[in-house]
Amino acid sequence: MANIRNSLKPSKSYPASVVAFERALEEILTRVVVSAERKIAVAYSGGLDSSVLLHLAKDFCASRQITLYAFHIHHGISPNADEWLEHCAATAKQEGIHFFAQHVNLIDVAEHGIEQSARIARYAALSSLCTQHHIPLLITAHHQDDQAESVLLQLLRGSGLPGLSGMADIQLQHGLLQDGIALGRPLLQLTRKQLEHLATSLEITHIDDESNTDTRYKRNAVRTWITPVLEKHFPGFATQFTRSAKHIQSAQRLLDELAHSDLEQCAEGSIVFLDKLQSLSVDRVDNLLRYWIRDLSTYAPSSAQLDQLREQMLHTSNAAHPVLEIAELYFERRGQQLLATKEQSKQLPPTEIISLVWRGESEIDLPAWQGKIKFEESKEAGLDPAALRAGPLSVRPRSGSEKLKPDRARPTRTLKNLFQEFQIPAQDRIWLPLLYLGDELIFAAGLGIDTTRCFTERGGILVKWEQSVS
Repeated sequence: MANIRNSLKPSKSYPASVVAFERALEEILTRVVVSAERKIAVAYSGGLDSSVLLHLAKDFCASRQITLYAFHIHHGISPNADEWLEHCAATAKQEGIHFFAQHVNLIDVAEHGIEQSARIARYAALSSLCTQHHIPLLITAHHQDDQAESVLLQLLRGSGLPGLSGMADIQLQHGLLQDGIALGRPLLQLTRKQLEHLATSLEITHIDDESNTDTRYKRNAVRTWITPVLEKHFPGFATQFTRSAKHIQSAQRLLDELAHSDLEQCAEGSIVFLDKLQSLSVDRVDNLLRYWIRDLSTYAPSSAQLDQLREQMLHTSNAAHPVLEIAELYFERRGQQLLATKEQSKQLPPTEIISLVWRGESEIDLPAWQGKIKFEESKEAGLDPAALRAGPLSVRPRSGSEKLKPDRARPTRTLKNLFQEFQIPAQDRIWLPLLYLGDELIFAAGLGIDTTRCFTERGGILVKWEQSVS
């Protein structure tokens, strides 16, 4: 039978804990756009922590006209899982809280282990429920002791700053939740003892999960064997760990700001221009790559993967086209471009310069670029036909530093800014070639001709690009 507890002994410490919770949730709500319907959801397992969270959230939402939902995930791992579901459903009904449950099956257990597989399945189900009910904020019952355990586990794994940062009070985008669903943790400043006192004072009925004492799981081993020793010799160590995690979070935010700034100069979406990385230190390159990959896939690369990416992509010759799979992305070196795609590309644009000769024809096919350059005579302004015939003309891929002035009334601008203005997605830009006269850019596919180079006011040639394959 499942062990269900009903705490009865009163406590005097819970009001301060309630105030801390309400302040934390208020702060979380200031950063989340809650719809006019004003809904939030609690991840409700039925254990002590989530039961206290549900109770506090119920009072908080009732006083602010917010509709509260409770989502329960049935993993089927414990023989008592059905009883837990019944308990949670009955409690939610008694409290007048909207309740929904979802059964999940664990996959890839051999690869991830049962703990991680259960976590992945749980968040996928919670994400699905939030999407079904149009809920923008999911709150969980992670508390200060959980934070300390997380930091300690990450330290034992040799993690970098992102891992040692622990859990944030709020994540506007969580890697295991769908876009538009924020994750809040309003109990992070409270200890497990404080939650126990609240459960006793408020007579909150909860279940005991027998797996929490199974020391085959790393977190339980830390909780059972390590943290009691730390608490004995370093009383209040969880508070100190939490303070350190906040310092590390601050340092990581600064690194992210630096990476974002470097990325603005060196990359566009799924393309990094390698020649622009040369001005950065090795540490800044690594910081940029971590941030870029995390932004594209939500998974951060390991140190070994980053070393592999740097060795095989950044230090190889321009002629080599290696492909590397990291964090559910495929990376390929193409000349001075590093490309990242979610599916391995069967074909990519050329990296070599293609020489052209124009003798007045209306179009020139470029099969390697999957399109054609079209030339149209005009009585108005355009490219000088005599200069085009004289050449030399060439088609080149982007290097990331080009500028163009397609409008005589506006200043010369970078192609990156122009692509953004024309709302051309970054993944499409690699298939837009550049036409040069000598070493001067005179036409950029998708953007137009340059109005300062090879330009004539009358009797000009208008150049256009026609893509044959989308």
